[in-house]
Amino acid sequence: MNACQFLRNQGSAAAVGAALAGVVGLSACGQPSAMGEANSLIVVASDSIWSQVEEDTYGALERTVYTTRDEKIFNVTQTDPASPEINELLLWRQVLVFGTPDDPGVRAIADKAGRSSVDPGELVQAHDVWARGQLATAVVLQPGREVDSWRERLPELSDLLERQFREYVLNRMFVSGVDTATADYLRDHFGFTLEIPHVYQRVEREGGVVLIRNDNPDPSELIRSILIQRGEPVDSMKPQMVYLWRASIDDVQYNVPQDFDVLMGTGRHFELNDSEAVEARGIWKDRAAYPAAGPFIARAVRCGDSVIYMDAWLYSPNPRRSKYEYMMQLEEILDSFKCLS
Repeated sequence: MNACQFLRNQGSAAAVGAALAGVVGLSACGQPSAMGEANSLIVVASDSIWSQVEEDTYGALERTVYTTRDEKIFNVTQTDPASPEINELLLWRQVLVFGTPDDPGVRAIADKAGRSSVDPGELVQAHDVWARGQLATAVVLQPGREVDSWRERLPELSDLLERQFREYVLNRMFVSGVDTATADYLRDHFGFTLEIPHVYQRVEREGGVVLIRNDNPDPSELIRSILIQRGEPVDSMKPQMVYLWRASIDDVQYNVPQDFDVLMGTGRHFELNDSEAVEARGIWKDRAAYPAAGPFIARAVRCGDSVIYMDAWLYSPNPRRSKYEYMMQLEEILDSFKCLS
C-alpha cells in the first residue's frame, strides 16, 4: 500500500497532530472537492475549550436576519481534532481552526498561506488546504489565554466572514454576465439603468410597467421578481407612498393577487446613487386557497421629473434554502439603480 492509499484509509487519530496531519497529507495525492454550503462553518477546536466559548461563538457567528423568519447567516458545527469525523469535516467548504501558533491545524493553514510563523491574535486564511474550493481560517489563540483570546477575536471574525460571504453570493449572481439589453431598454424608456444578471427575463406590459423575473429552475421552487413602474412627480418623498403604490399593483400586476404586511421600523428615506429614495420592507402573501408568501423590498426613487417605483420579491418555500442569500441578490440589483435624467 502506498502513502496516498494509507492516508485515505485512515480512521480517527488518537492525537491532534496525527488527525490533522493525516488529512493534510492528502494534498500530495490529489485533493477532493470541498463539501457543504458556503454558509456552513466547521469549527475545529478542543472540546475542553469549546465548552467555555460555545455560547459566545454561536452568538457571534450565527447572527440572524429576518426574512419571513429569523434566519441564520451561518450554521456552526464544532468538532474536536481527535473526533472520528475529523477527516470528513476537514473537507468542508469553510473550516475555522482555533488554536495556538503551534497547533497542527493552524500550522497547516499558515503553511498553505506561505507563512513561516503566525502570532497570537491573527486571522490567517488560505484556500484549498484540505480540499479544492475550500477557504480555511486559522484563529490564532494566545497560549495560556486561549478562552479570552478566542472571545476577543469573535467580532473581527464575524465581520470578515459575513463580508466574504456577501462577496461570494454577489459574484455567483453575475456568473452569467450582465444583461446589457435590459439595461439599454430601461435607459431608453425610463431614464435609468440597473445591473441585472442574464438569467432574468424581461416582460414589458401596458402602462409603463416592466417585469424582470427569474424563476429558474422551477417556479414552484424559486421565484425572484422585480416589477418596475413610472409614477407621477411628487413634492415630498415618504415611505408611506411606497405602501400605497404596492397596494395598488397587488391585484392588477400579479397573476395571483397579493396582500402584504409591512415590517415595523423598515421604512426609510435615503440617497441612492445621487437620487432621493424611500423604501419599505415586509412579507407578501397571495390569496390562493394554499397561500404562498415571501419577503419583499419596495422602493420609490426620484428620477428626473418622475418617480420610479420598484417592487422586488422572493418566493422560496424550501425551509432549508437560504432566503437571505437571494434577498441579498435582489437588494444588490436595486442598489445598482442609476438615474440618467
